[in-house]
Amino acid sequence: MISQIIAKNDERQWDSLPGGCLFFALKSEQDYLYIGSSFRLSARLRGIWDHAREDKLYQELCERATILEYQQMPDSMSALVMQKALIQEHYPSFQQRLRPWDSYVYLGLDSHRFPFISIQEHTNDDWQYLGPFRSRFFVADVIDSISRILKLPNCPGGTYPCERFDTAVCRGWCLALAPAKETDLEHDLQKLDTLLQESFVHPNNGILEMVQQERDRYFDDLEFAKADLLDDEIRLLSAYRDWLNFLYVAKDLSFESPQLTIAHGQLTHAELNGKSYHFPADNPPYRENELLALPLAAVDEMKIIYDYIRERAHA
Repeated sequence: MISQIIAKNDERQWDSLPGGCLFFALKSEQDYLYIGSSFRLSARLRGIWDHAREDKLYQELCERATILEYQQMPDSMSALVMQKALIQEHYPSFQQRLRPWDSYVYLGLDSHRFPFISIQEHTNDDWQYLGPFRSRFFVADVIDSISRILKLPNCPGGTYPCERFDTAVCRGWCLALAPAKETDLEHDLQKLDTLLQESFVHPNNGILEMVQQERDRYFDDLEFAKADLLDDEIRLLSAYRDWLNFLYVAKDLSFESPQLTIAHGQLTHAELNGKSYHFPADNPPYRENELLALPLAAVDEMKIIYDYIRERAHA
């Protein structure tokens, strides 16, 4: 473990930190304050110190932290084991107070409720929830992309119909909610429900392939600028598909070896440095509308485990 004195008011001190997968701990002279892991530790620490300018909790952490300890790890799973083991041993005072997942969001779908597609911070209502996702902007971009391709709702305000219908960007699904349209309501909104399920819930819906084909056509016609514009959309839709595949299996992931045990997609037991550690799993009862929704506080751990099991399967 490498130990480094934290210099106050010196943002350049993080520049010399190595890259790769790193376990780290922020400490005072007496206690552990916060423990984590990161592939970009310099950026992670800059983010913490940037937060301190606006958030009193982060400010308190940065004022009390005098020592940074870090260690290069072979992979994210090894870092997770060490992180959970040392948290259990030392109970860092800021570990539960800092909640990096507070900015994570869910995608909400409901074909019979305006605005039909929404970004939600919790799963306490009756939307169909997918997520969480680490970036609100990522979800907004996915909604914009898919809605534009299929002319689905992406309502900018609280009233309808909006300018998207007037400009034929949307097919005006909201009109089915008007009492005067009651006879057409079931047909129109059932069709919308099918489209929402196919486009946002099913990973292999063909939308990504359709955009890729359009991009290839532009490239073959030497319209390189248009092809380049679609490259960003392809990366966005690919990332969304990858995350959906993760959401489908995360809760059911299990694995057991002499060194570690995984249940419900979370680490429940590990052997480290001759010690045995047991960890509780966050496995709440899920409602039918939460089948693709994971606990906010557990999603980062579950993604590490998903990648670990997938890499083992492909080894």
